[in-house]
Amino acid sequence: MPYIKAGDSNVHYIEAGTGAEPVVFVHGNWVTATSWEPVLERLPLEWRGIAYDLRGRGQTEGPDTDYTMPQMAADLRAFCDALGLGSMHLVGHSLGSAVAMQFTLENPSRVRSLTAVAPAWVDGMPEVFNSPEGQRAIKADKGLFSAALKAMAPTAPTDDYWQRVVDEGHEQRLEAALRNLPALTDWRPGDRLKETGVPALVICGSDDPLTGGANAKRAAEVLQAHCIILAGVGHSPNIEAPDRFVELLREHISSVRGAQR
Repeated sequence: MPYIKAGDSNVHYIEAGTGAEPVVFVHGNWVTATSWEPVLERLPLEWRGIAYDLRGRGQTEGPDTDYTMPQMAADLRAFCDALGLGSMHLVGHSLGSAVAMQFTLENPSRVRSLTAVAPAWVDGMPEVFNSPEGQRAIKADKGLFSAALKAMAPTAPTDDYWQRVVDEGHEQRLEAALRNLPALTDWRPGDRLKETGVPALVICGSDDPLTGGANAKRAAEVLQAHCIILAGVGHSPNIEAPDRFVELLREHISSVRGAQR
């Protein structure tokens, strides 16, 4: 499994495909790059799919920081620079969508297309989700964590792959989880995201208990994107409905490539 030095971190990542069309995947909170495996396995061979472990998560090695979205976007920029990626398609899930959107806001010329999956709150995370006690509880009790993660992805098969998702996710540093709360609460790009001009797509599940519904539609509004709602899917379409997800991603990226020719 490859690592690359990027900024102050030794970043772990996985990839699939050897093509010239780079697609970088940014995972959500309490999971790792492993959450993108079902998608990477289904990508066109002419693409180069790359998923990395965020700071404080998975096998990426590096110090804790404030974990703000600008810091996480700087990590993403350092990672892409280290790989020699001048521009790429960006796909972010939940927390990863906030990282991807912040990167796009700061570096629009480097983003060929953006896909926000179960998008984060673009006007700040509601205070009801700001629960340090809850984060400490799931870190202290792996059984509780497993149940909480399954509630987010209710249709995900409970198989060996899912157990890896749980095992790796639970290893997340508590400091990363705790600092993630004010980071998402304070992140409020809102209508500024309309300025990027990057072709975007929003994908969410109809049964997403965290960031679905009106929140997903608000993200689509500021990204000036179509919002596609997958029936019967929870917070993790990349795991719960990978075939449909990759179909939508292929259509989105293909349409962008066609428009840019």
